[in-house]
Amino acid sequence: MADSIVLKEAVTLSSQANLGEEIVETEFSEGTELPVLQEFETAWLVKDDDGRLFNVRKEIAAEA
Repeated sequence: MADSIVLKEAVTLSSQANLGEEIVETEFSEGTELPVLQEFETAWLVKDDDGRLFNVRKEIAAEA
């Protein structure tokens, strides 16, 4: 499993703290590095500096 990933392009990712809460969209620029918490077949589960969790598709990122 990768320790971190780097985004290949600028993207907007969505997160939701808890069920029923507001969905927050966060913009990330190309080259942003994010730590990986878990790896799946087609995506990584990552965490940003504010503690929000995101699923990032493998085609838009690379292992750092």
